[in-house]
Amino acid sequence: MRSIAAAVLALGLAAAAGPATAQSGNRTFAADYTVIARGVSAGEFNFRFNQTGSTYTASATREMTGLAAAALGRSQDYRYNVSGAVAADGTLRPAAYEHQGGRRREDRPNGRLVRAAFTANNVVTTSVPAGMNMGDPQATTEQRRNVIDQITAIAAMVTTSGDPCSQTLRVYMDGRARFDFAMTPNGNVTVRSRAYEGEAVRCRVAFRPIAGFTDPQEAANLTFLFARTPSGMWAPITIEMPTDSVGIVRLEARRITANGQRLQ
Repeated sequence: MRSIAAAVLALGLAAAAGPATAQSGNRTFAADYTVIARGVSAGEFNFRFNQTGSTYTASATREMTGLAAAALGRSQDYRYNVSGAVAADGTLRPAAYEHQGGRRREDRPNGRLVRAAFTANNVVTTSVPAGMNMGDPQATTEQRRNVIDQITAIAAMVTTSGDPCSQTLRVYMDGRARFDFAMTPNGNVTVRSRAYEGEAVRCRVAFRPIAGFTDPQEAANLTFLFARTPSGMWAPITIEMPTDSVGIVRLEARRITANGQRLQ
């Protein structure tokens, strides 16, 4: 289960990630999720987003728990960080992404460190130790144009000013795996969960694998649920995300806070 999200959980449009609710300003979003893999609780995923004026940062951690942790140790624990710019129209444009984790060895006790530098026309990935597997087939330069990382993808869904179910996210996950999330509206539902009780919008999400996966991937139809927060941001209540080891995992929100106010 090498990558999520979420996250996602991951989530651009003509520029990168879709318009946000404000062109500039300060706002924060925090969410804690349970990771469900193959029908059982397997871990925790925590996501944080902060916008200050025309810049943003986002981070996430994933930690296996319970039987998954006993079976896998820390080989599937990861931390993620990204920073970038907020364009005049609110679009999120990542600049520097990194994650660290995975299988430990003597030469990498904290796991492999992977960094991806984003520009509008390309993404350059480096790793320590070097020699990262870039998948088969590897994403081409054309496939890497106007893409976002999976952590920015979650932020893009949170901050969109329109219908969160009416966008396509061009995701370059972990600086390697390239896929699209094509999102369309699929009605409203009533949610009763640990994080939220009330009406939510449901998205039908077409997962379209393109390149860079270690194992062969199949297209799939996923489901995302979003609740509108008092701040105007959208709270992902449930996100389904691809991985390259255990298929689709589901993130179920336990706690969500937008601009310091807890969603209920």
